[in-house]
Amino acid sequence: MKNSYVAPLLPLSNSMIDYSAFLDELIDATAKLEVYKEKISDSKVNSAWFLPTLQQKEALASSKIEGTQATLDGVLIDQASPSSADQNLIEIRNYFHASNMGVKILTREQFSNEFFHETHAILMDGVERKPQLVGQYRTEQNYIGKNDSSHAITFIPPAPENVQSLMDNLISYINNPSDTYRPLVRAAIIHAQFESIHPFMDGNGRVGRMLIPLYLFYAKQIELPCFFVSEALEHDKLKYYTLLNGTRERNDWNAWIKFFLATVARQCDKHIRIVSEINKLYEKHLAAACEFAKSSHIIPIINALYKYPITTAKQLAAETHLPMTSINRLLGILVDNRILYTNGKQRNRIFRYSDLLDILN
Repeated sequence: MKNSYVAPLLPLSNSMIDYSAFLDELIDATAKLEVYKEKISDSKVNSAWFLPTLQQKEALASSKIEGTQATLDGVLIDQASPSSADQNLIEIRNYFHASNMGVKILTREQFSNEFFHETHAILMDGVERKPQLVGQYRTEQNYIGKNDSSHAITFIPPAPENVQSLMDNLISYINNPSDTYRPLVRAAIIHAQFESIHPFMDGNGRVGRMLIPLYLFYAKQIELPCFFVSEALEHDKLKYYTLLNGTRERNDWNAWIKFFLATVARQCDKHIRIVSEINKLYEKHLAAACEFAKSSHIIPIINALYKYPITTAKQLAAETHLPMTSINRLLGILVDNRILYTNGKQRNRIFRYSDLLDILN
């Protein structure tokens, strides 16, 4: 593709979409998403406790697709004790904050240009070398190239003068769709269209992947923005990019939608297993900790560990509002009984909830 891409306006022509090409995947993904929603709803563990940890995992996976180097342990340690020294961790921290901000906006407003500007501004805060480009649609041509030494151009997004009208069209489609497609199919179309418009000079991949759970939340397909697909896309990155390019080069939307829906179904299976295992672990350790500690104060500490599986006494005190003396005594009991593990330092001691991290990893 030598010229800038001329993106189709949404909704797509009916001739571009053939439901029979992905009907099985749509039925499977829809059913499994319902099971996952029920699993979250019936969970013994309040979703508010473990949702932030899953969001951190999603922030890591989405950033990894862009080449960010980090581990889940590193991300969670940074959450307990933030550092400005590691640019990789700043990028992931920004993704987490941008995602949370997006949820707050969409609980009271529709999607808008301002929504995308604000999301991008938070995402790129402190990591964009040209601050004037943060939170603004591009006014220059950008390019997508291979992630190797050749950096060969694989896609030229739409010309900058067309970005605003294309984003207006995308936002109108998100808020007031005139087609009859199911929301999961629309999610696939919306993600691909955003990535093809590539409205910012940098950060488009992360905003576009963040858009998937935010749109499903907005469309009331999930009650909480706790369905994340970046991890699955990261594991099949080559196919992901190839099929996205297929929508641009051959109008092959059916192959892309089929892949997207299969990815949703596969990730639902994984999330269902994770929530089931978290429930079992919570019941087991809550009962054991109450027996060891002989104090009701252990309950908010156990709950907080699902939000902060790598933590400090200071962080737990801020979360639970318990006295530091109680926090330290109860953490000592959890360490003695091998529910928590510690690095052994006297100052700035880190506590690690290894059993939960094993489930997440």
